Amino acid sequence: MDLRPTTADDLPAMLDVFSSAIGSVYQPHRFESPMPPPETFYAQHRHLLRTDPERCFVAVRDGGVLGYVAAFQRGSDWFLASLFISPDAQASGVGGLLLTAAWGDDAVRRRTLTDAIQPISNALYGRRGLVPTTPLLSFSGAPAGAEAPLPVGEPTADLAVIDERAYGFDRAVDHRFWGGIAERTVWLRDGSPAAYSYRFPEGAVGPVGGVDPAAAAGALRGELARAGTVTVRIPGSSRALVECALAARLRLAPTPGLLLLSEGVAPPDALAIASYTLF
Repeated sequence: MDLRPTTADDLPAMLDVFSSAIGSVYQPHRFESPMPPPETFYAQHRHLLRTDPERCFVAVRDGGVLGYVAAFQRGSDWFLASLFISPDAQASGVGGLLLTAAWGDDAVRRRTLTDAIQPISNALYGRRGLVPTTPLLSFSGAPAGAEAPLPVGEPTADLAVIDERAYGFDRAVDHRFWGGIAERTVWLRDGSPAAYSYRFPEGAVGPVGGVDPAAAAGALRGELARAGTVTVRIPGSSRALVECALAARLRLAPTPGLLLLSEGVAPPDALAIASYTLF
């Protein structure tokens, strides 16, 4: 078995690994496996290969991909985007080798998202100092009774101040990616940008970020006031946004995720995430 940097040609094989690995977690519990459309999977990983190729690796054996890892770093903040191993190669140490390859040594703050029903992976990350800190709640459905409480500003507004409060780090390079595939709305308070939100063509909402919990919740209410079925993923620590989703009578998925944080990283309270892969 060898590790090598990921290339765009590996993406179909990586999707196969993801499908089999996630199925081995969900199907024994008789839950439906989460399966992103192939183009969504490919687009997210192409973005990581463009921006953070030094943190993307595949494990290969006899010419075939049996596992992969992808991470990104923005300044001193590192996020583990994906780590999946084919079921027939699990418990062989491959996951630990891939995690070490993507880990690096210059990040101050680290984060990742996992499924709560993945005890082996969560223990692996916990031994590296990434401790489960708050649930990630997935909501879906047709919103009821939501109203847009904030006026809309220019979508090209500077979002750095919002990012610093919502995420704790700069996401400018990711906004360029999201802005190319989703509708971005900037929400104003007292005439200044206070929150942003993204809505994707298939109805996914996120990320949603604000300069404080009230602004983020106002942006989410604005998205929910628009017609159509939505999905949105919210850390449990973002209580104002969770309450907003519940008030809109969205359905709560039965399989929560977990947000794992390194020591000293505060859980977000004004954020709904983009996806498990891009946080």
